[in-house]
Order: sequence, then structure tokens, then C-alpha cells
Amino acid sequence: MRRDRVGVVWAGLSLIGLGVAFLVANWIGWDSLWPVFPLLGGLAFLVGYLTGGRDPVLIFVGISAILIGLFFFGFTLGYLEWGEMGRLCPVFPFIGGVAFLAMFLADRAHDAGVMGVGLRSTASFAVFGALFRAVGRK
Repeated sequence: MRRDRVGVVWAGLSLIGLGVAFLVANWIGWDSLWPVFPLLGGLAFLVGYLTGGRDPVLIFVGISAILIGLFFFGFTLGYLEWGEMGRLCPVFPFIGGVAFLAMFLADRAHDAGVMGVGLRSTASFAVFGALFRAVGRK
């Protein structure tokens, strides 16, 4: 398939996906459905990487957006309460750490400094979690 036709196919699929999102939103409601947008955006970045982008930053942004979308789905679907956000905010450095690790694994020839940043971000999740738990007990 020629390069210009690939863009047309993706535009068509995007419009179909948007139509399905609007249809489901009419049944469920936007207040429950909005996390699908970062989730789909993250999937788009991953597809961009797999279809020839080969830039590891696409992996970082894609994984981050997908995990953030899934995290917020926990709130909108009722598994988590918005009042718990203060206790759950260490999830964000964890998401960053996972995204850095995925970026490193996607491009093993990349500088090992990315691995260090990913490990530090993931370790900060544990430190922040312990800190917030200790503060919450007082």
C-alpha cells in the first residue's frame, strides 16, 4: 500500500472509532468514558512506533498515556474513589518508571542513562508510597 493511502486508512479508522466512542458515550455517559481518550492516544503512539516511526519516545508517550487512561478508568468505573487520590498519587512516578523501562527495552542500543532514570522513577514510587502512608497514619 502506498504511503498516502495509509494515511487515508488511518483517517477512516479514526472517524469510525470516534463514532463508536460517541455512540457508547450516549449509552454510558461522558463522565465514565473520558479516560478512553488518553488510552486511544497511547495506542496511536504505539501503532506509530510499530508502523515505522521507530522512535523510542513514541513508546514512552504511548505507555504513559495508556497507563494513565487505565488508572483514571478505575475512578470513573467506581473501583477507586476520588478522595483516595492523595494516597494514590505515587502511581504517577510509577507510570513514568514503567514507561522509561519500556522505552529502554524497545531500543536496547539506547543510552543506559534511560535505564537509570526508569529505575529511579520506579524506586521513587516506593519512597513516595511509604512517605504518604506514614503521613496518613498520623
